[in-house]
Amino acid sequence: MATVSGSTGSDPSAMNDTTRGVIYLCAGLFVFSFQDIIIILLSASIPVHEIVFIRGLVAAPLIFFYVHYDSGFGALTTKRPWLHATRAVTMFVSYMSFYLALAAVPLTTAVALFFVAPLMITALSIPILGERVGWRRWLGVIIGFCGVLIILRPGIASIEPASLLAIVSALAYSLAQLMGRRLGATDSASVMSFYMAIVFVYLGGLLGLAFGSGEFSDGTNPALDFLFRAWSVPAWLEFAMLVATGFISAMGFVLLTQAYRVGEANKVAPFEYTVMIWAMLLSFIFFDSVPDLFTALGAALIAASGIYVLHRERKNKDSELGGRGPFQSRYAME
Repeated sequence: MATVSGSTGSDPSAMNDTTRGVIYLCAGLFVFSFQDIIIILLSASIPVHEIVFIRGLVAAPLIFFYVHYDSGFGALTTKRPWLHATRAVTMFVSYMSFYLALAAVPLTTAVALFFVAPLMITALSIPILGERVGWRRWLGVIIGFCGVLIILRPGIASIEPASLLAIVSALAYSLAQLMGRRLGATDSASVMSFYMAIVFVYLGGLLGLAFGSGEFSDGTNPALDFLFRAWSVPAWLEFAMLVATGFISAMGFVLLTQAYRVGEANKVAPFEYTVMIWAMLLSFIFFDSVPDLFTALGAALIAASGIYVLHRERKNKDSELGGRGPFQSRYAME
């Protein structure tokens, strides 16, 4: 993904810009964490395809006007519509998988497993983008996947199948991010996000037509029931929560975009992992839930390895994380 070099050294303005970038990033991730809480609260009554449909329906016009502010409506004309479409569908799979996981596993577990995505991006950048990855980054990737095994605890306890959905989400997200690197050379993040919202509306509607009758729902599995539940008219509070997901999506996107626009990406990106703090805090507030020892230890390993990989990428002058540039959030890029 193309970048624009930023200030370096001890320039006070560069330090102030980085601080502002970190503040924007943490605020954006905090906002997105509330979306996860809403998804969990709605998962017992509203089908996931209805949530995704309304989320996209609300977010699309908001992001459409942001495109005008960001780069002008002319930017919506793209020379690579099929790559946009492929990336958008891949992100749809990622979000759907993550939302389904939230219906069955604790938020902290789902978030921790999802954060294997940066490690997958590093590994997949070799066959897909032809990048070189040194042994130090490979070591970080291996340690991160050890953290995944600690959370899943294969052989000690039966693996919750829904936990694997969070890993599927991370894999799909990683592939979409790599496509985003190619698109970022010609298209802005706001344009990519707008097409994402449109695809969410379209595919959410198609799933609603396919499963909205509720005939496939048997109530035996929370994740599957979340997918196959019948489309319903939400109560006023539920409708307000559904609309809120669209506003949260647009607001979070703007905050994260600004974070990587004003701050140096290689200094801002490690703070993506603060979302784990928000997940633990909000899980405790809303559900009186705290992560068990294995989840906390695994999450710590994943976060540490991810930050180390980011550090090694910073050392690589060819890394996409050098300097200011297009939106590159590893958590909520749409």
